[in-house]
Amino acid sequence: MDRESFFIITSTIFIILTLITIIFSLTVIIIIIYNWKSQSRSINNLLTCNSYATLLYHSIATIIEISISFSPRTRCMTATFCKIFAFIYFSSCIAITYSYLIQAISRYFITICYKHRNLLTFRINWMLIIINWTISGIIAIIMFNIPFAFQYESESRMCLLTSKVFSSSFIGMMIAFCIPFILIVLLYALILQHITRNQTNSNTFTELRLKRNLKVFQNILIYISILAIGGTPFFISVIINLLNKLPWPFYSLSILFISLSGTLESLALFFTNIQVKRLFYDMMIHYQRKEDTNIRVTENNQLIR
Repeated sequence: MDRESFFIITSTIFIILTLITIIFSLTVIIIIIYNWKSQSRSINNLLTCNSYATLLYHSIATIIEISISFSPRTRCMTATFCKIFAFIYFSSCIAITYSYLIQAISRYFITICYKHRNLLTFRINWMLIIINWTISGIIAIIMFNIPFAFQYESESRMCLLTSKVFSSSFIGMMIAFCIPFILIVLLYALILQHITRNQTNSNTFTELRLKRNLKVFQNILIYISILAIGGTPFFISVIINLLNKLPWPFYSLSILFISLSGTLESLALFFTNIQVKRLFYDMMIHYQRKEDTNIRVTENNQLIR
């Protein structure tokens, strides 16, 4: 396969994944905001909206990167503009990763620190969201000022944190992926340990509680796996580039896995949120009934005429 065909195929996959992410993100955000006062006001839904906001931001950044790869003016682009586009993309990746982290922190508060009521308030969780976006900007700014960290990568035809420069890419991956990933695994391990210990010590353990805990285990495994899918290929690319030159297709594929991870997260957040699913199904049923009513009214009017 020649390079042009490869980039057309990968760009098509990028576009499909991005569209799916945008559709699910906008749908869930609209559902939660529309029903906020009546049914969907909760910390879980607040953090869900934040995660979808980071996914929308990443989708916009991905669209910019795809447009760069096929723009005839790419070669004429100044280094500064390329670094700005790379800054946007990198900060969006950090925002997604740290949205996982603040969800883990919030679940830790709810599960283990539930006696400290002030940690369970909307105010604390809004602060976590602000920290999420602030850290994303600060880290991206730091990387922006490191020479050769953000640049046009001819192998992927994108402006991003290139894995060809080991020092900057390794630092970026440690801060943006490895450290938050380790913290997330640690927090979820503590949550699982707490649930398991309470399960063992409880004399009134019921089948309902067992099912609930199994659901928690399942959701935690899903989120950790999705995060690993997004960051691991790029991190491996950084390590391989230190030892030997990475084959050119893997530059694009490592970025493609980040978009795949974002799409999987948009699906997981929807299908693991029972309340949002119920609101969505109720909305679809209401819409279908309304359509059926309009059709019947139209048919009756035609019969009368």
